[in-house]
Amino acid sequence: MNIDIKELKDSNEFLNILLEHIDAAVFIADENLKVHQFNNSFLTLFNRENSNIVDITFGPASGCINAVKENKPCGETSACKDCILKRSLLDTLLNQKPNEKKSLERIFYIKGLCVKKYLEFTSRPITFRNHKMILVFVYDVTKIESSKIELEKKQKQIDIDLEKAGQIQKHLLPKNLPNIVSITADWFFEPCLTVGGDIFNIYKENETYISAYILDVSGHGVSAALIAVTVKQFLDQLHAQGLSKGNPFTPEKILNALENEFPFERFDCYFTIIYILLNIKTGKMAYGCAGHVPALVVGKSGKFEVLDQHGTIIGLGQDSPLPQGITRLSPGDKIVLYTDGLIDYFGKKGGLPNKENFYSTLRLLADKPANQIVEGIMAEQRKIRDTPQADDDISLLVIEYKG
Repeated sequence: MNIDIKELKDSNEFLNILLEHIDAAVFIADENLKVHQFNNSFLTLFNRENSNIVDITFGPASGCINAVKENKPCGETSACKDCILKRSLLDTLLNQKPNEKKSLERIFYIKGLCVKKYLEFTSRPITFRNHKMILVFVYDVTKIESSKIELEKKQKQIDIDLEKAGQIQKHLLPKNLPNIVSITADWFFEPCLTVGGDIFNIYKENETYISAYILDVSGHGVSAALIAVTVKQFLDQLHAQGLSKGNPFTPEKILNALENEFPFERFDCYFTIIYILLNIKTGKMAYGCAGHVPALVVGKSGKFEVLDQHGTIIGLGQDSPLPQGITRLSPGDKIVLYTDGLIDYFGKKGGLPNKENFYSTLRLLADKPANQIVEGIMAEQRKIRDTPQADDDISLLVIEYKG
């Protein structure tokens, strides 16, 4: 049997069934906000008895705190002048235009208790009993809004915790150089989130050697930061062992110890690292690179050396030992360690010219002291990168060998 929708719309029985079985509270009000008709959902929403709301205004009918406390109808309480519900409904009536989904946060007296409710209401102008009136649909969104508020509180606490974690991570970076007259250093660190997966450090091994490293954990955020801190703690232990034995570990031994300690299966991540060991009396430097962007040595007279001896990423479970390379520094040379986030944003993100942009900038700064090199590189990168906020961590460490 075909159903004529128009015929249904004209059926009072159909409309009454529809109104009584929808979740929205529905009522009809006049210019004084007096309630003339309502459905069962209205009574359920405000837990009212049918006899309690006949021919009274919305405030007393719903248990609005302002109407109940002052024992006054809508329009006469001290809070009515600021009531969004009143303004919206009267606007619907006066201008004969609907208002869609306005929000109302209000306390209502329900069973003698104060209950905060979050409501959304939509109003329509109608003609009812030959009078211009307002048809109002009220939706209870208290559970949704309460959940949002709770989530916002939790997110705020998470943000606070992340901020604290970020400060802790920054405190793990070198604050002051070891007391070594043969070197100076400067650095820059910018996590893409509050915390990041980059970390670096400089150690004084003894009166003859210093060591330094920079590493980059895959991913971003808390998980990457936790791995970075864990790796730092492991390297701190190796440094302490070297001090106790009076003989620092070589980069080759460091990298292979990391490979054994941080398999991908255990940590579900990998990282890249460069580790250097510099004899500050002779300038001889050993370095190990595990999948990291190559370190650079720059100096006077256009010296520009790419330390390209490298092995693969830590965590891949390779069988062969990770190798190390050897170079020699002259007084005034600078060792430049960095992470790939620096190059990624030396121009358009991930652009092919970015590495050359970085190299060209570094060549122009090669004769400068470490702090001016760091300042110059970061100033140029900020000037030419195509986004103010990077989505990868950026780290730069420059060590100057004075001989």
